[in-house]
Amino acid sequence: MRHIFGSLGVVVGVPTLLAVIYFGLLASDVYVSESRFAIRSAKSGAAVSGLAAILSSPIVSSSSSESMVVIDYARSQDMLKSVSSELDVRAHFSQPDVDWLSRLDENASEEELLEHFNQHVSLISDSASGVVTLKTRAYEPEVAQQLGSLIIDLSERLVNQMSARMEEDALATARSEVERAAAKVRAASDVLTEFRDDNVSINPAAESNALLNIVSGLEMQLVETRATLSEKLSYMRPSAPEVVVLRNRINALERQLSIEKGRLSGTDSGTALSGLIESYQPLVLEQEIAQQQYASALSSLELARIEAQRKKQYVVTFIRPSLPDQALEPRRFNRIMTVALFSFLIYLVGGLMWSALKDHIGR
Repeated sequence: MRHIFGSLGVVVGVPTLLAVIYFGLLASDVYVSESRFAIRSAKSGAAVSGLAAILSSPIVSSSSSESMVVIDYARSQDMLKSVSSELDVRAHFSQPDVDWLSRLDENASEEELLEHFNQHVSLISDSASGVVTLKTRAYEPEVAQQLGSLIIDLSERLVNQMSARMEEDALATARSEVERAAAKVRAASDVLTEFRDDNVSINPAAESNALLNIVSGLEMQLVETRATLSEKLSYMRPSAPEVVVLRNRINALERQLSIEKGRLSGTDSGTALSGLIESYQPLVLEQEIAQQQYASALSSLELARIEAQRKKQYVVTFIRPSLPDQALEPRRFNRIMTVALFSFLIYLVGGLMWSALKDHIGR
């Protein structure tokens, strides 16, 4: 019996006593700051109840893949470097007031510092709602809160950079199409301007219509004047003043009609309006097509901008890092009981194995 109590005291009592001494007297207090955030976009989400319903509304929907990116980033060397630029975590984790088992070595490498940092920072993502729970541990309450705030701010900066990059990539193609369409419009306008300067004609089609109207009007006046002359000659002498006036008017109308027809056919200038119109219409058509393509490219750019805004990601922090008023860790009684329980289990398993071994040897 004495042997049993002796071995029980060694296997169970000694580790438990050491645990009582360490967790009860030596272990440093650890303050835990907790916060919750989620990454949302303007995509429509599934309808649920409570807080998840607000976070999954059509205005802000969940994005689990981005949450995993943020979690990986929070555990990376880049995060550690960014945090260290504003908060000296190495000095905090290696301060002399921290117990020697929990304290970081002052000469620890960057990898050891990162491992120690990740032991004090935990992020848990809820796959259903996409909510990320962040817990930061430190030996001072203010440091724990500041560490959580820095991680959230840096994560938000990362998400904003990712959103800006995605938006820029989405708009780059649309912008290039707008620039290409604008170049076509400028080229078509330059060609049309050069044509007008070379032919001293703003719009050959409009000028042709105007000349046709003039010719038609002159021909109508000429017909009416000839009819009037025929009527006067039926009862007047050819030398009558009215007859002479009508003859002079007919001659003037015929001369003007010949001039206008010459302008229309190009016999005076050497260039027929019909030929100018034939060369002018394709240029106008090309300009119109270029303008339509430019308008379509602008519309596509606006749609791409709206789509990029719809997919833009946001970090929604609905519980800011808290300022702990008491140390939650280490849970001293739980740790002591855990050591005692495992020591007792080891004692039982070891005793059973030792009994089985003695029976085997006795046989």
